[in-house]
Amino acid sequence: MIEIFETVDVLEEKPVMKLTLLVLNAVAFLLHKPCNRLPQVLHELIFLTVIEIGNCRGLVSFAENNLPPNLKKLRIRKCENLEYLVDEKEDNKKLEYIAQEFEETACLESILLFRSGIKSLPRGLGKLKHLQEIWLLSCSNFVSFEESGLLTTSFRAFVVDNCGTFGALPKCMASTTSLQRLSVRNCSADISFPSEGFPANLTSLTISKAPKIYRSLVEWELNRLTSLQELVIRGVGCSNMVSFPEKGTGMMLPPLTHIILLEFENLEYMLSKGFQDLASLKELDIGECPKLTSLPDKDVLLSLGYLHIYSCPLLKEECFSDKGREWSKISC
Repeated sequence: MIEIFETVDVLEEKPVMKLTLLVLNAVAFLLHKPCNRLPQVLHELIFLTVIEIGNCRGLVSFAENNLPPNLKKLRIRKCENLEYLVDEKEDNKKLEYIAQEFEETACLESILLFRSGIKSLPRGLGKLKHLQEIWLLSCSNFVSFEESGLLTTSFRAFVVDNCGTFGALPKCMASTTSLQRLSVRNCSADISFPSEGFPANLTSLTISKAPKIYRSLVEWELNRLTSLQELVIRGVGCSNMVSFPEKGTGMMLPPLTHIILLEFENLEYMLSKGFQDLASLKELDIGECPKLTSLPDKDVLLSLGYLHIYSCPLLKEECFSDKGREWSKISC
């Protein structure tokens, strides 16, 4: 392991060919103007499996060559000026993409970008046969994926949070049968899901401030996600929703074990019919639903081991008193 806090030139002066972990924190890139990139020797570190970079405001790109050939984990935090990982051409004035295309980095398993200036993930993700997860956090310029062979049979988790301009998930997401965790939070208000549908084998689904995705979920029929165990929905933008599941939609819930419902400003009651096959439900969290007054029928809650209600004043009044209408549903 090498941890560098000064300038990145130490890699060129004393290349460590058997290096497996490289940490760059608040490193100055003054000696690599105008490109402000990592040195080309990085590509020669064939044993390097983990790169962690943080607080490097001067970093704009990686080396001209591709990423280290055996890199498995890439973590980048607070590098607001990072626009791309690999140069397409030496004479590019400014790119706004991580790379034109992944090539040799077939070992990469994990990508995490936090507060990066990138606008898109590259083509060639399908070449990353071992890629298991992508995390995009607070990347305010991020817009989209390049549509290409996404994603491999190893891919398990896709999390995008607080990327305000991100407006559409890739069409091929629906056919990514290996995907187990999908979380889309606090992105563009117009963000939508491909019409092709949702990945069939999801076990955890989180939707926050994404009314179009929620509407797609209702229309596509949520109960088709037979492997789904955890459902988290933050209902900002779903102002027309009075019941959950919505009355008249025929929406049925799959065999969930954990449900979290937050910030449904006009939600008034739970529709028991939608919960009728939920003998598996173990945890129910409900928060910031000021008009909610009722829970599903008691039969639905028999398997429940944990109930958390907060900032729901009307429901709290009905539940936490032996005189409340909902008390009998949760009392032993």
